Amino acid sequence: MAEELPLAKHSFEFDGIRAYEDLGLVVGHINWPTGTAITHSSQSVPGRYGEVPQGNAYGAKTWQIPVSFQTSSNEEHMETLINITRAFTRRAEQGISFPMRFGTMPDVTYYGTFTSLPEATQISVGTNDSQLTLTFTADDPKGYKDPVTVKITDSMFEYTPEGTGEIYPVFRITPKKDMEEIGVAYGSDSTKYVDVGYDRAADEEGNTIVDKEPVLVSDPCNGLTTWTNIADTSQINFKINGVIDGSVMSNESSISVKRSPNNTSVMYDYGNPLKHTDGKMYGPLIMHQGLPRAVKNFETDFRINHIKNYSRAISGNGVYGIDSNGKCIFKVLMQDTLQGRATRGEIQIGPEGHSIQVYKGYKDWENKKNYNSRVTIVKKGKTSTKKTKGGKGKAKTSVSYYQSNVNIKNFNNTSFFNSGYIQCRIRKIGLKVWVTLWKCNGKNGKKGDYIFNNRVINLKKDQDFDFATIAWHANKTNITEDKVNLETGKVNKEYNYGWNSITSYFVKEILDNGNGNEPHPVVHAGDTVIIDCERNETSLIHGGSVDSLEKRVSLGSTYPSLWGGQSEVIGFNVDPKEVDIEMTYRPTYL
Repeated sequence: MAEELPLAKHSFEFDGIRAYEDLGLVVGHINWPTGTAITHSSQSVPGRYGEVPQGNAYGAKTWQIPVSFQTSSNEEHMETLINITRAFTRRAEQGISFPMRFGTMPDVTYYGTFTSLPEATQISVGTNDSQLTLTFTADDPKGYKDPVTVKITDSMFEYTPEGTGEIYPVFRITPKKDMEEIGVAYGSDSTKYVDVGYDRAADEEGNTIVDKEPVLVSDPCNGLTTWTNIADTSQINFKINGVIDGSVMSNESSISVKRSPNNTSVMYDYGNPLKHTDGKMYGPLIMHQGLPRAVKNFETDFRINHIKNYSRAISGNGVYGIDSNGKCIFKVLMQDTLQGRATRGEIQIGPEGHSIQVYKGYKDWENKKNYNSRVTIVKKGKTSTKKTKGGKGKAKTSVSYYQSNVNIKNFNNTSFFNSGYIQCRIRKIGLKVWVTLWKCNGKNGKKGDYIFNNRVINLKKDQDFDFATIAWHANKTNITEDKVNLETGKVNKEYNYGWNSITSYFVKEILDNGNGNEPHPVVHAGDTVIIDCERNETSLIHGGSVDSLEKRVSLGSTYPSLWGGQSEVIGFNVDPKEVDIEMTYRPTYL
């Protein structure tokens, strides 16, 4: 196939017909329109000085195109005029427009039609050379370039589209394994997203869309206004691992134990170690504001983070699910163990006294060589009394102190939870519970591999529960370094107690079994989900057929556009290692 010749700069191409090459028209200088037709609207208000602006309506874009042509006879002159009429006249059909390219910008296509074909006038008396000015109107004033396809390589993908106008991306997502949910969201605005994986259904009349899994809580955990600080265990109706002390603080993307004595310190306010000599754990506890009502069927997701910086430190944190009576109905913990042993993860489901152990273990266990360490503490020595000269004054009593080295064995093993960032999902319908636990990347927050996926728990009737809110408790326990230095009245040694935080909390109610009695895939391995932000629709390609996925699209999905020349972070709730993702769009020009 012969390669298409480039469009001449002094020409244009309308619906495949070229002005110079096909019709012999010489195109003069085109005064390119700066913008579209603009209609400004405002409203007069009695008593107001001036009007209330109501915005601009941006209409069509119009080009005045001067052309001329030469003919050697009257017959050739008429034939040229007939050809112009045939080439630039189209049947009037609503919603139909035709492509137009200009030689000065040949890679951009506009869509419209000619709205004026005036009479041709002689350039000079005695010749058939003529000129006229054509009017081309693009009802859609944007110009379009050829489609661009971009391979997405990161779950937080920053990209600047070509062009200057609004563009409508189409995402093609092909997973390598079955997936229950696929989401696309823009970093610039939390309302700009498409979430596929929810069921939607019509009501009895068939004309109202009902979200069967309405969101009740979506808390990014970067502020304390939705949380209540609990000062004492007498304020709660459930058991915790230890007692309450210390304080919390909000950060840009988490709520954590407060840094003490200032925000840049590596010390944390779990409470005064010298108050807690009984071996119990201690630290702050906060409780989220209750749901609008307790729910029997629900799904909750939350993330917690634990970082052990000092090998002998013992700290941890956990989320406690609370029912309408204030009792604990599930708990998810990460907890350090004694003498440098690996940090443990633990999940229990069910009411206190009837709970089921879902998980208790050490993910990615690594057993290093044990070693002995030495901790220096200060002890009280002898007390001596010295009389004053002549025995007349008060006797002086002095206390001697001495340092003592304590040899301690350290079990130098670790697990993922030593620096563990996890996301837990608990989904309950009736007496059936599904629990999923993910690893998350502590640096970029990305969800990673499963620790386990959809572990099923079948409750008995006396284990059933409703769900009203959560509490978060961070804690530490004293080690030898926390003992009092009898000479200074302070601890023997300050050290990094450990970082503990909660970074997100999400709840939705499940109505009429939601997506079904069990989370089920929205797409199977090898199938392709197409999210089309131009047509506002989502479809599934599988086995050679194309099916609509609109029933599985969340009601809040907005099918957001992008803008040429403006950078945007496009986030996906899937790992690009597990899926192939492409974005296709047509750059536009205003």
